[in-house]
Amino acid sequence: MPLRFARLDPTAKAPTRKHSADAGVDVYALEDVTVRPFSYSNVHTGITIEVPEGTMLEVKPKGRNNHLVGAGVIDAGYQGEIVIKVVNYSWRALRLRKGDAIAQLVQLPVICEPVMEAAADEIHQEKSARGGSGGIHST
Repeated sequence: MPLRFARLDPTAKAPTRKHSADAGVDVYALEDVTVRPFSYSNVHTGITIEVPEGTMLEVKPKGRNNHLVGAGVIDAGYQGEIVIKVVNYSWRALRLRKGDAIAQLVQLPVICEPVMEAAADEIHQEKSARGGSGGIHST
């Protein structure tokens, strides 16, 4: 099923794949943006995307721009503009120009199992070598 998009701004650049077999579609800055060092900016794309039911879009960084993007999941029910949180972890200002590729969106299947509460002694009944009760990176 194709990813359908609409321009919310007539000057917005359409999402594209550089190569037909690329996993993600590139999305582009709607306007010039400068992200200060060790800061972030919400960068507008001027588009909305219809995410097919049973899938989601994961927001991933573009490698050549040397910036990070905030963790992002775009659910099937989301109907607003795609806005990308661009994070600059460098000592120099990051200048994005209108039309620059700022992120890629990777479509993935979603499994939505019900969430049920259980007593702690009812789960993790089999011992595991991965993670203990001490939290992150406990041994």
